[in-house]
Formats: sequence, structure tokens, C-alpha cells
Amino acid sequence: MTTGLIPSGARRQVFGVPLASLALGVLLLAALLWSAWTTRTLLALQSREVVTVELSGLIGAFVEAEARSGTDPEASQRRVAAYLEAIDASVDALGRNGRTVLVGEAVLAGQARDMTPLVRADVARRMENLAHAAR
Repeated sequence: MTTGLIPSGARRQVFGVPLASLALGVLLLAALLWSAWTTRTLLALQSREVVTVELSGLIGAFVEAEARSGTDPEASQRRVAAYLEAIDASVDALGRNGRTVLVGEAVLAGQARDMTPLVRADVARRMENLAHAAR
């Protein structure tokens, strides 16, 4: 016996629900979940603060001071490596607080807040802690 164009035996059902309706429901649920995730992600991106750090100035000043210090080249090389690690850790800490950190030299225009003084102070603290730990 046929009802319409599809024979009644050919209609597939899962738990009494037509398979086409079940598939449509799953697709709608997936679209709803995806749109909720997308909205949450976009709102989180909108709330991020964009800041800049003048890395070349920080690094250049330190390397220049090390070159003028007249210390042992190997000791100077270790201090420069420690300074670079301290800068990396400081910039990473800025990024973990919901900020997007850009290299100041790469920013051409805009209203990004310069965090170079904060990074300079944090790196000085880290280097001081490293010097105390080495004693």
C-alpha cells in the first residue's frame, strides 16, 4: 500500500520519529550551539585591550649598556640571555591578563596604550631577583 509517492514500508523511523525530522533537529541544534559559541568568542575578543611594547628600545639599551660595561664576554652573554628571558616572561604575563600585546615598532596608527615602562620595571625586578638568587 502506498501513501503519496513513498511506499509506507520505505519510510524510516527512529523511536517513532521520521529520520528526516530527526536529522533536521540535529542540524538545528548544531547550528544553535555553533552560533552561541561564535557570539561568546566575538564578545571576548571585543573586550580585549590592545597594548604596545617598544621591544627594540628595551633590548637595544640593555645590550649597549652590557657592551660598555667591560665585563667578561661570557658573563655578558649570560646576562643578555637572562634579560631576553625576563622580557619574554614579562610580555607573556601581559598577554595572560586579557591583553593583546603588539610590538610598538609595528604599530603605525591607533590608540594602543604603551606598556613599555611597565615591562621595563617588571624586567628590572626579574633581573634583580635573578641576581639575588645567584648569590
